[in-house]
Amino acid sequence: MTISTLSPKNQTTLSMEFVRRLNLRAGMRLKQTIKDGKIILQPVPDVSTAFGALKPKRKFTSIEEETEAAEKAMASENNPTGRKV
Repeated sequence: MTISTLSPKNQTTLSMEFVRRLNLRAGMRLKQTIKDGKIILQPVPDVSTAFGALKPKRKFTSIEEETEAAEKAMASENNPTGRKV
């Protein structure tokens, strides 16, 4: 059993055993809940860990491809017949 003290700023320290076993890091967010008179702390997953987990619905293009497509679209607007000028 580990005992910690609540500071005047309502802070406490987690034991290194808990930190290591749960792979906690400084700055991590912890969800706080009360159940049956007990305080429960749960690590909140970082949003950046989910990056790339979902496949995009569309193909991403480079700025060069976007520029080329825009130039082609503008050229076809200026020359609707499609003949070389």
